[in-house]
Amino acid sequence: MIDSYELLLSDYISKEDFFRFGLEKTIYIPDAKVEAEWQSLKKNIINNKAVFIRGFKSSTGMHMASDFYSKLFENKQVKKDPSNTQNPAKIIEKLTGYKKAKDLKNYQLTSVFGRSRNILAFCAPWNIVYIPSILDPLLSAEANTDLANEFKRRFQQHSYEKFKPYIDEFNQMISNHQFQKSMDEYFQKLFDDGHFDKDEMIAFENIIREDFRPIKV
Repeated sequence: MIDSYELLLSDYISKEDFFRFGLEKTIYIPDAKVEAEWQSLKKNIINNKAVFIRGFKSSTGMHMASDFYSKLFENKQVKKDPSNTQNPAKIIEKLTGYKKAKDLKNYQLTSVFGRSRNILAFCAPWNIVYIPSILDPLLSAEANTDLANEFKRRFQQHSYEKFKPYIDEFNQMISNHQFQKSMDEYFQKLFDDGHFDKDEMIAFENIIREDFRPIKV
């Protein structure tokens, strides 16, 4: 298979320079603003204020998500993001002062660590960046080359080191014994009650457990 990125890096620019460009020219939210926005997000969750996640393919998925968050987080205001990027875009525009269509060219909004159905991650300011468009394809779920995997690893490692205190806190919140026990009990009851199609419940559980994995780099 011919990979145009590999051709670029073998003949015109070194891989190290290409990766360095990607890491250095990515636009991150400033640390002081990350801290304030992270505190605000957690407060909104605790105080039953509106928070957002990426939507599901079916209305049943969103219905189950609303029930999940009302039970485990006591938040009944979890909403589907209208475009699946609208609210993260608002946050990074507000906190960096850059609006993609107005102030930036050839940049893409991206999530560093994914977990878009997790209310603690989807709009987390440490998880939202503008990346140069030429690097964005390497972060897609479909990109599974050695080059893409190496860049993803470095990109996530760089972001983790930059925002370590907040990501460590996120990890602690979702991996502590009590939360894991509550999640296990929730899914056991979901299947026992059988209010939804079994295949949809299995798909929902898989998505939630995937998005509630601790971040490891």
